[in-house]
Amino acid sequence: MLTLSIAVAFRAFFAALFDARRSEVIRRALDAGDVTNDVGVPESARIPSSATPQPPTTTPPRSEALTLLAMLQREARLVDLIQESLDQYSDAQIGAAARPCLTQCRATLARAVDLRPVVDQAEGESAEIPNSASPLRFQWVGDPPSGSTQGAASRTGRVVHPGWQAGRCELAQWTGPAEDRTVIAPAQVEG
Repeated sequence: MLTLSIAVAFRAFFAALFDARRSEVIRRALDAGDVTNDVGVPESARIPSSATPQPPTTTPPRSEALTLLAMLQREARLVDLIQESLDQYSDAQIGAAARPCLTQCRATLARAVDLRPVVDQAEGESAEIPNSASPLRFQWVGDPPSGSTQGAASRTGRVVHPGWQAGRCELAQWTGPAEDRTVIAPAQVEG
């Protein structure tokens, strides 16, 4: 098989070197193009366009963000609370409505996502951060550190917020019809 490949490679090289038309045919064949309409190429050597497999175009049936939002609405009515106009309510009423919603949101998130702090230090404690650390993992806020950090492997700062990362994320797979994939909560109709 290798000997045949070498022989074909040499033939293709010299054919491409001395014949511009064949060079173009070989280039298109190597680029996985359709060479079925090339004049002078024997039928047995032509590459049918159907022989080039096309990657399947699949779109996710539903965004995981919508799945999580639907979960938080179903379990804690979070979307209802967020979308409600709060102008007519007192702070005490808003707090009374928010407490059970937030408690249920926390329980719902705990079932789906294992939330962990990015750093072990508590707020206010000192943390040493490598200079090579990802800006998605560490964000410097406030005044820059005093003194030169040029050439240092790390720098020290005070933790303002420990950040969050997911240890695990287990969301249910969407099984509904495609036209309903953007529905977060069904309309409720009394009959």
